[in-house]
Amino acid sequence: MGVTSTPFERSMRWYPESWRARYGDELVALLEDIYGPDGPVPRRARLGLVRSGLSERLRAVGVVGSLPSRDEGRRAGAVLVLTGWALFVVAGAIFGKFTDNWSRGTPRAGRWLAAGGYDAAVLAGILGCVLVTAAATAATPAFVRFVRQGDWPAVRRPLRRAAVAALVAGALLAGGIAWAHQLSPRDRNGGLELYGILFVIVCAVAVVALGCATAAAVAVGRRIELSSGTIRALAGCALALGGLMVLGGAGFGVWWGSEAFRGASVLRLGIGDGLPYTSGVVPPTLVAAAALMVIGLVLSAFGARQIARTRSLVS
Repeated sequence: MGVTSTPFERSMRWYPESWRARYGDELVALLEDIYGPDGPVPRRARLGLVRSGLSERLRAVGVVGSLPSRDEGRRAGAVLVLTGWALFVVAGAIFGKFTDNWSRGTPRAGRWLAAGGYDAAVLAGILGCVLVTAAATAATPAFVRFVRQGDWPAVRRPLRRAAVAALVAGALLAGGIAWAHQLSPRDRNGGLELYGILFVIVCAVAVVALGCATAAAVAVGRRIELSSGTIRALAGCALALGGLMVLGGAGFGVWWGSEAFRGASVLRLGIGDGLPYTSGVVPPTLVAAAALMVIGLVLSAFGARQIARTRSLVS
């Protein structure tokens, strides 16, 4: 399909690219016959297109429906785990900032439990980054071949968006760090509301940047030609990554529960507390991080399920 301009062509954005290439023109022609060349499309019809498009996207990554082959199923599962990991990284970054110098405000008695949970979350994050780096390294030769064959323009747009988002996020982060070095610990941890607002903005931009990077990685991963051995290795990395996400989530929960019981002041004075409410038990910053972790774990579970389903498929 060409450049989208009509209401019908814009509605096609809800569908995956492969589906649009095969059926998009026919569906646009049908909608034009029903509603006229310029629309408008009734709300019920628009909602129907959205539901259908999202369903096709879920089908494309193997969440629903059957999978065409073992390799495609493994690839689809790995993509879902990678998407879940992206959300987990954002949650981990929020958790890391929130827990800056947390031990200073926690009584020594019983601190071992919170320390154990914190260490588990940090270890899971480090090992997860190592796994993702290893997976990216395994796929690099295929990406190089993809570029040399001249196919890279198909992913130029998501790569460009990821680069721009990364530059903006990096600039904001650098500015925030420079400002933080001029502030007192109290100002950095809830004492200065303006700094807390900046923290929220930086987190939001970082989420967008990581989302763009993940979208670019997914776009590239779906197009490059990978051997069955490489796909099998990537699927193994995805399963291990899912396990590390469970470990990190458990560590996060243990730390939070222990601090809520013994170090409520740490939670009450944490960065972001007070936006929009203040709590020494369920601070909004940790609630946001927990929500991202849960969504990431759900996506990872779907991905692991897809990889497990491939055992009954042929290559």
